[in-house]
Amino acid sequence: MAVMRWFCLVLSLAFAFAAPGVSAQTRNSFSNPAEYDSYMAALNTRDAAKRATAMEVFIAWYPGTTLKTEAHEQSIAAWQAAGQPAKADVIAARLLQFDPDNVRALANRAYAGRTRAASGDAAALAPAVAAADRGLAVLPKWQKPLTLTDQAFARTKEQMAGVFHGTLGFAALQAKDYDQARRHYRQSVAAEPDNLQDVYQLAVAQLEGMPLDAVGFWYAARSIAIARATKNEAAATDIDRYVRSRYRVYRGSEEGWAELVARVVAGERAPPDNFAKSIPRLLTPPEAALVLIEDNDPATLSFANWALVLRHRDATAANKVAAEKVWQAILDKQMGGGTRLKIPVKVISATPDRIEAAITDESQAANTADLVVMMARPLSPLPAVGAGISIVGMLSDYRAQPFVFLMTRAELAPESLPVAGGPCADPRPQMCTRDYRPACGLRRDGSRRTYGNACSACADADVVTQGAGACP
Repeated sequence: MAVMRWFCLVLSLAFAFAAPGVSAQTRNSFSNPAEYDSYMAALNTRDAAKRATAMEVFIAWYPGTTLKTEAHEQSIAAWQAAGQPAKADVIAARLLQFDPDNVRALANRAYAGRTRAASGDAAALAPAVAAADRGLAVLPKWQKPLTLTDQAFARTKEQMAGVFHGTLGFAALQAKDYDQARRHYRQSVAAEPDNLQDVYQLAVAQLEGMPLDAVGFWYAARSIAIARATKNEAAATDIDRYVRSRYRVYRGSEEGWAELVARVVAGERAPPDNFAKSIPRLLTPPEAALVLIEDNDPATLSFANWALVLRHRDATAANKVAAEKVWQAILDKQMGGGTRLKIPVKVISATPDRIEAAITDESQAANTADLVVMMARPLSPLPAVGAGISIVGMLSDYRAQPFVFLMTRAELAPESLPVAGGPCADPRPQMCTRDYRPACGLRRDGSRRTYGNACSACADADVVTQGAGACP
């Protein structure tokens, strides 16, 4: 109802000064003074519905009158004022038959068609769009009525343009053409910032389009403020419910939403500068990968962050460029094969020649391998499944999906040797280092003995299995 009242005000201002019309004529300029008297009697009828009917009677009695256009326009305005938009649209259609560029009739057709389409009459949208397109085309040529000030005429034209852009924005929104909808709604909202319908639908176009425009959250808050100001709590509640769901997806929580609404309701009339950046965004993993490269030297990233960037290599062209930067940084860090990297991992499975391990927290929690390690020499004894160890080797390749690094020429880091545990594999070690990292060996007879390190334990043919640390 608030939108209808606004439109009636726009039309009443436009129609009140219809040109050239009777304002440029006198009773003596009519060959039949009764024609003038009949028109003036209709024009001065106080009741809007009766005035509209009187104008239609005048048109019927004097079909060739010089006031034909003005009488149609006044009938349209009166029917709108009487709350009869359907009857106003009928008169507008008649007017356009002999005056196809009549701005007032085009505005009425555009608005009425949009209103019916919003109520479920899909067939009404195409004529409304046609009227809006033509209205925008002819609006610059609209002549200023003699009795209208330059300022009032400029404001009326702006509001008429708002009607046309609002209709075209609505049509684009129905077609899910969010870019076009945004473009038209920005114009209509600029013309009438308190139009709840267009302010809210601009917010929808901004929040549903891709990429999402976070300024839409401000316009959503503004639409809630307008609804509350007009005591339309049902609309405010519905808008809040929808926008909260979009806000949670965008930010990851509702933090800051209530404060934003309160600020706008208190009187904020336009989005602050850099408003979109004031809402921290919950990035998708591919977006987070791009931010890592934008904000950091790839060579300084952790192994887990390397994996994040490489995993999303194929998401977008920008992600591919980011992955190429990371992989080159890894190759440079290894100096063409001259330097090996040390990576802390969780053991998922192990054989003498190959270890499958997890680098990232997610992979470790899921016991999923994101690193395949090819050993430089057979392991004996093997690291225990689930053990946290460090591997030294060359990252020679990777697969993006499902993600996995390939490491070659690998060995256990020295500090990880005591973590090795489990059955001793054949052939048994023939030589062991003298470093002391005690290991407890379980012998075939069931006894236990502490050895200098795991290698020494398994070098004893009587040891079945060994574990890190001295025997109890």
